Amino acid sequence: MDFRILGSLEVWDGERQIELAGPKRRAVLAFLLLHANEVVAVDRLVDQLWGEKAPRNAAAALQTHVSRLRKELGADVVATRAWGYVLRIEPGELDLERFTQSTAAAESLPAGERAAKLRDALALWRGPPLEDLAFEPGLAGDISRLEELHLTVLENRIDADLEAGNQAGLVPELEALIAEQPLRERLRGQLILALYRSGRQAEALEVYRETRRVLADELGLEPSPELRELERAILQQDPALRASPAIATVAAEPGVRPGRRRRIVVGAFLALLLAGLGAATAYSLSRTTTASGKSPTESIAVVEHGSTRSGDPSESGGTGHETTTKESKQKTTTRKKQSDGRATRKTTTSARTTTTTTPPSESTPSGGITPPRKPKPVHIADDFSNAVLNRRIWKTWGTGTGSSYVQSNGEGVFSIAAGATFDPRIDNASSNIGTKCVFPGNFDARVDFTLPVWPPANGAAISLQGLAGGGYSVIELIQRVTAPWGDGYQAWPGGTAAGLMQFPDDSGRLRLTRSHGIIRAQFSHGGQWQEMGHKRFGGEIRIDLNVGAFEQDWQGQDISAAVDNFTLTAPDARCPAGSYLHS
Repeated sequence: MDFRILGSLEVWDGERQIELAGPKRRAVLAFLLLHANEVVAVDRLVDQLWGEKAPRNAAAALQTHVSRLRKELGADVVATRAWGYVLRIEPGELDLERFTQSTAAAESLPAGERAAKLRDALALWRGPPLEDLAFEPGLAGDISRLEELHLTVLENRIDADLEAGNQAGLVPELEALIAEQPLRERLRGQLILALYRSGRQAEALEVYRETRRVLADELGLEPSPELRELERAILQQDPALRASPAIATVAAEPGVRPGRRRRIVVGAFLALLLAGLGAATAYSLSRTTTASGKSPTESIAVVEHGSTRSGDPSESGGTGHETTTKESKQKTTTRKKQSDGRATRKTTTSARTTTTTTPPSESTPSGGITPPRKPKPVHIADDFSNAVLNRRIWKTWGTGTGSSYVQSNGEGVFSIAAGATFDPRIDNASSNIGTKCVFPGNFDARVDFTLPVWPPANGAAISLQGLAGGGYSVIELIQRVTAPWGDGYQAWPGGTAAGLMQFPDDSGRLRLTRSHGIIRAQFSHGGQWQEMGHKRFGGEIRIDLNVGAFEQDWQGQDISAAVDNFTLTAPDARCPAGSYLHS
């Protein structure tokens, strides 16, 4: 068999891919694969899957998942022991094992061959590790370690290319990596060296100055001594910084393996740049207040998701958005109910929906040369007081059946009926609206919410989330959730010690921001913003509002959650035809 975790979890038996249903069952397999050929105790697996809020029947539920895995993979692959379970695999059957073996073998090779060997090893990665299980809290630590392993090997491959004098093409690759990892000093040092060796000394020094500014702003630090020494060598045009294939390798020294040889001085710089800075510090955000008033409006337009999976994040339908909120959850405490079991609904007095933009003028220079795309600063404000959803701003889609979206009484109201059915592939029912525009740089998105019909432990969540990769991958989310396992606010990735905040608010405000490549998830409580988590990501983001539930948490009760006063500001946006920027 071929087990793959360097990307989404996949299992192949020859040319046939084995379909594995259910996120918990897949999480069991992933954890067993991470500890392949060793017995994992039942208690440890239960703790990884459910933590402190494990259900009373957790051991029985785990046994059911393992039993199904035995049927799907074979009893000789998934074995039961007196105190736990073991996944037995043969050498080379796990892509992570093949990756680590290849990287170890590359160590003994000369620079050019080492770069090629590491490039082949990196080709085993199909995406972020265990991408489809990113919301399983018990796997978060392992996923983080795998991501760091991938990035370290990628940096090692770039070092090998630089050592071999193969700096051609490295500059755009490094610029893209730094956009996602702006505080990684090793990458910045590699970019500075690649620019200098490409004859772009002024740009190399500008990257150094930008690095110094970013480190000071985000961490309050100066560049490392190694980077400062690299700047000094560039200013002095030190001949040791030059590289060419002819001088990239030196004669073998007695007792030294070829892969361990390094050019004098240049190799010293590269070796000293091995330690990167990979942590960001949280910064406080200003308090904000919003005022809204609306005149009630009648419910006219309803978007109901009546098929197993309704729509791509587009108006015309297609493949649906598969990412919702259950797998990101952390445990929270029991909800304090109001006497009637419902949330307090806010009163509205007036109506407005505004969308403004200040795009710069565009012109085509002579000779038919297309100019670079100019930034399009935007400010979006929607208080959902129109009778219908503003299609110049939003797309709609959903999963399962029985979920709907309606604009009523000056709010956008998401509902899930008690008898909802769930998409069998992801065990989810949801309703979503998402921005047509995507945002390549900084942004600040906020929305008010209320919970008009929200019984205790109903198993649903209302979320503000950032989507990437065509709208199918959640990069960051902040949500208000009420489920059998707890009640409060949570985010992915979690930023607090317990990954939760135990505030069972019936109304509040959610916020996502990005600055310097770091997305932050916050909620407002007591008039102040509370940060729940953050993640580095430099790609385009679409903002989504979502109410969803997963089948195993669903309590079969009608629920509704309302949104209001959505605002988004960004210095740049990319918007399709038919949006307000292209009306």
